[in-house]
Amino acid sequence: MSGKLSSPRDLFLASLAQMLWVERMLVFEVLPELQRQVESESLAAAVEEHLAQTHGHVARCEEAFRALGAEPASARHAGAAGLADQHRETTAKLAEPRLADLFHASAAIATEHLEIAGYDALIELARALGRDDVERLLAETRDEEAQTLEKLRKLAEKLRAQLA
Repeated sequence: MSGKLSSPRDLFLASLAQMLWVERMLVFEVLPELQRQVESESLAAAVEEHLAQTHGHVARCEEAFRALGAEPASARHAGAAGLADQHRETTAKLAEPRLADLFHASAAIATEHLEIAGYDALIELARALGRDDVERLLAETRDEEAQTLEKLRKLAEKLRAQLA
C-alpha cells in the first residue's frame, strides 16, 4: 500500500500488511532458521509447533484482506526486522553454547510480545471499521500468540534452571 492513509480502512490495511509481512517472515525465514539452531528438544518442539500454527496466522491475515475486498499485500515491519537482525547479531556473538537456547527462547518471547501488540492494535482498528468478522479472525490469532508466549516463558524458566 502506497500513498497517504486517508481513511480507517486505509490505516487498517496498511497495518495488516505489516503484520502479514511479520507472519511470512516467521514462516519462511525466522522459524526455520531457529529450528536449525536450537538444541533443547522441548524448545525445538515448541518452534516446530509454532511454525505450523504460524501458517494459519498467514492464512487469517490473507482472509482479513479478502474480507475487506482487498488483495493480500505485505509491507516491511521495521520492529520485527530489527528483532530478527538483533537475534542474528547476538547469536553470532555467543561464546557459551549453553546460553544459546536460553537466548533463542528470550528472543522468541520478545517477538511474541511484538505480535500480540500488533494484533491488539489491529483488533481496535477492525472495531473502528465495525468488522466483527475480521475482529474475530484477528482475536483468534492473538489468543494463539498469547498461548505461545506462555509456553515460551515456561521453557525459558526450565532453560534458566539448567544453567544454574
